[in-house]
Amino acid sequence: MDRFFKLFVFCLVVGVGLYYTFPYNLTSKEYQAIIRSVYVTLLLTTGGVLIGTIVGFILAFLRMMNNAILNFLIDEYIDILRGTPMVVQLLIFAYVIFATLSDNFYAALFALGLNSSAYIAEIVRAGIQSVDKGQMEAGKAMGLNYYQTMRHIIFPQAIKNILPSLANEFIALFKETSVVGYISVIDLTSQSKILQAVIYSPTPIIFAAVIYYALVKIFSLGVKFIEKLLHKND
Repeated sequence: MDRFFKLFVFCLVVGVGLYYTFPYNLTSKEYQAIIRSVYVTLLLTTGGVLIGTIVGFILAFLRMMNNAILNFLIDEYIDILRGTPMVVQLLIFAYVIFATLSDNFYAALFALGLNSSAYIAEIVRAGIQSVDKGQMEAGKAMGLNYYQTMRHIIFPQAIKNILPSLANEFIALFKETSVVGYISVIDLTSQSKILQAVIYSPTPIIFAAVIYYALVKIFSLGVKFIEKLLHKND
C-alpha cells in the first residue's frame, strides 16, 4: 500500500509540474530542440556512466595489486579529478585536449566519464575491502587463484555493498551534465535557458527541473528493484 501511495504522489507531482510549466507557445522546431536536448543529456549520462564504470573498476582492481608506483599514480589521478572543479575539467577537455574537434560533445563525454571514474574507483575499492579477508583465504583453500577468488567470491559480495553508492554517483553524474553548456553543448539545462530568453518566462527552467526529477526518480526505483533482486537469497 505504501509503495502504491508513493507512486501515486510521484505521478501527481510530475503531472502537475509538467502541466503548469510546459512551454505551450513554442514552434515545432523549438519542441524538437527540447526533445534533442533531453536526448543529449541522456546520451552524456549513459556514455559517462560506461566510461566511468569501466575505468573506475580497472583502477580499483589495479590498486588491489599493491604496487607502490602504480598506487601512487592512481592516487594522483584520483586526487586531481576529485580536487578540481567539473567546469574547469570541461574547459580543459574542450579547449586543450580536444581543441581540434569542432563538436565539444566528445569533450564533455570524456570529461564527465573520467571525473566519475575517480569516484567509482574509490567506491569499488571500499566495497572490496569491506568483504571479510577470510573470504580470500577461503578461496585459496579451495584451490582458486587470486583472480578466480575475486571473480567468484569477493566481487559478488562486494557488489551488494557498492550498488547504493554507485547509484548515487550515477545520479550525481546525470545532474552534472547540466554544466556542459559552459562549452556550448546544448543539453536540457542549456535549452531551457535558451527558451527562457525566447519567451521571457522562467517556466522552461522549472519544466527542466521537473524532467530531471522524474528521470532521477525512475532511475532510483530501478536501482531499488535491482537491490532487492541481489538480496533476494540473503
